[in-house]
Amino acid sequence: MELKVYSQKSCKYCDNIKKALKEDKIEFTSIEIDDNRDEWNELTRIVGMGMTPTITFGDEIWVPSRDFRGPEELITRIKYFQDYPPKPVKDGEKIEMLLHGMRNIAMSLNNLGQQLSNVHQKVNQLTTPPEVKEEKVKEETTSN
Repeated sequence: MELKVYSQKSCKYCDNIKKALKEDKIEFTSIEIDDNRDEWNELTRIVGMGMTPTITFGDEIWVPSRDFRGPEELITRIKYFQDYPPKPVKDGEKIEMLLHGMRNIAMSLNNLGQQLSNVHQKVNQLTTPPEVKEEKVKEETTSN
């Protein structure tokens, strides 16, 4: 499978990724996005974001922070897929993958909503003054 690294000329992170790939003797094609705008625009349309270095490996598209957090993690991922190459995805499977992805997003948003609700409750507990009991107020007013 062909490995491509989409990068920018002024991107130090891209340079670090390419250097690590070379040191690990992993063959790749370097594609500078400024020189290949049409290809880059098509890729970002598919992925939904334009971050460099974006890596393509066969049908896989990997984006930094989402799919790898550094050169070592990327190299580990590449070696895994070299040892266990994924089968080509059929059209019906693409729809199923999309549906599962949407369910995962919905579940994550629901969990986030629950966490925000918990934080909101805790903030309210910290910022709401404690209730003053009427008995104490009566005692204080009668003793004066």
